[in-house]
Amino acid sequence: MNQLEIQELLDKLLAKTESDIEKVFARRLRAMHFQISEMYRKYEKNGELSYTELNKYNRFQKEMQLISNMFNDDYKQLIKAINASNETQFVENYLMHAYLFQMGLSTEMGFTIPTLATIKQAIANPVDKLTLPSIFTEHRNEIIRKINIEISQSLIAGEGYSAMAKRIENAVNFSKKKAMLVARTEAGRVRSLSDEAVAEQTAKHAKMGSIWASSLDLRVRSSHRELDGQKADKDGYFHYQGTKAKGPHLWGKADMDINCRCVKLWLVDGKLPEYRRGRDYMDAGYQKKLAGKIDALMADEGLTYAQALKKAQKAVKPPSTIMPYVTYEEWKKKFAS
Repeated sequence: MNQLEIQELLDKLLAKTESDIEKVFARRLRAMHFQISEMYRKYEKNGELSYTELNKYNRFQKEMQLISNMFNDDYKQLIKAINASNETQFVENYLMHAYLFQMGLSTEMGFTIPTLATIKQAIANPVDKLTLPSIFTEHRNEIIRKINIEISQSLIAGEGYSAMAKRIENAVNFSKKKAMLVARTEAGRVRSLSDEAVAEQTAKHAKMGSIWASSLDLRVRSSHRELDGQKADKDGYFHYQGTKAKGPHLWGKADMDINCRCVKLWLVDGKLPEYRRGRDYMDAGYQKKLAGKIDALMADEGLTYAQALKKAQKAVKPPSTIMPYVTYEEWKKKFAS
């Protein structure tokens, strides 16, 4: 196991949450298509549903109230699902890094499973307007307004059921993408806070440092590409144009945090920890060759730090070892209770 593999495992867990979000919006879209078809069935005349006809007897207002109530329930469900996902992200990130650091250094570090209070504190965004309820209240109001406008414009234009249904589908899909963006951004923020928690315990037994690693592709914002490969200062901060942060999603600025795919890689006693059966990845000679190869690949091929690390790990082989090996699943059992 290494740090990039931990991120891949966490991404797979996050994909399950994204799938749940898609199901919520797919279910709502089906319900709204049925609602629209019923509107046409009950109120159309000569194959057309007019704005005037739907406005009689407060019909339009009643339909919109029904839509509003449905979205209220949906967004409550989304908040619950994302909070549960964030709890999993925090705990799994913490335990996998704890396992990697402790087993890599062959040092008992006294890790315990994070308390519920610690997890809740990490999940709760300290900025009022950036809490999940605040964000999704705004999203819910936005989608309701948008659907109101789309239905009104469709009726005024004299469009049929298919055209109106397409308008609604586009509006719902736009909101779905925004909800998934929130889930990814929040998961990244929680991972960074979990990183800080596990590093605080590890620092009692080893010297901790860190490197900013941009995403494994070149579709990364210029500010984060500039940060790529930067080592944190003595206080653990990364710096960019007069601002500083201890890791991805912790800048407190939307243009730096939203949809960030960067990671912070830890250096434990100056080494990139990795732990596998039969190999000594913490060997000083191996670590020196690995660092040299990473630098060469970044300079010669223009790779990001994460890309160069992955390529270097394949090219440079650590020495063999006869030390006993413990799997993550075996190590994790002590926290089962």
